[in-house]
Amino acid sequence: MLDFDSKIWYNVNMDKSLPKRILPIVLLAAYTLAVAYITLLSRDAAHASIELDPIASYRRAANAPRYLAILEIRSIILNIAMFVPLGLLLPMASAKFSKIQLTMPVALLASLAIETAQLATHRGVFSIEDILHNTLGAALGLTFYHAASKIFKMFCYNR
Repeated sequence: MLDFDSKIWYNVNMDKSLPKRILPIVLLAAYTLAVAYITLLSRDAAHASIELDPIASYRRAANAPRYLAILEIRSIILNIAMFVPLGLLLPMASAKFSKIQLTMPVALLASLAIETAQLATHRGVFSIEDILHNTLGAALGLTFYHAASKIFKMFCYNR
């Protein structure tokens, strides 16, 4: 039979926040792998370019035929939606990320890393607009987290 150091075992078991954090940490890891696959690994190396116009998609949508405008709008929505889980999962994995001052820089750096990797590997366009939309998505996720937390507390603790 294994003999565990009782002090270490006691400290690990007494950290009541650890079991609550395991699932969000696992989901955050799975999310990170999924985003890496979607943004880098699922694409063929084709070309690399840089788009510095922060409203390029909006301009293209405004000047394009309806079916192309819908594709631009879809791209905007997907870029925002892709980072909503980050804004939700970060504060669930660690309470310190429930503050916008910590979550937004992480989202900004994650998006910047994706765009830089796409440029370096020739698997996409380095787009300022994507960085802004991704960061907005994380802000929405964090907002959803705070709203859900308030609703949960209201229903669970006010009985």
